[in-house]
Amino acid sequence: MTRYIYAPVATEKSMMQTERENKITFIVDRKATREEIKKEVEERFAVKVTEVNVMITKKGKKAVVRLDDSVSAEEFAGRIGIF
Repeated sequence: MTRYIYAPVATEKSMMQTERENKITFIVDRKATREEIKKEVEERFAVKVTEVNVMITKKGKKAVVRLDDSVSAEEFAGRIGIF
């Protein structure tokens, strides 16, 4: 299995999204598609993803992943070591 997710992002903006909008931000491979990112997050972390937004920045590609309401993004962030 190819790994597309490199690392979670822990900026002030991403933390606000985690708290308010149930979203987590990751640095991902530039070749990764939304579907590949969604599939890897669901399989690797055992959570349900409802939406994936991607953006290309100077530092690489970021994916903002919205988790299902049944999963708390704050708890998930703590589990993967962001908080």
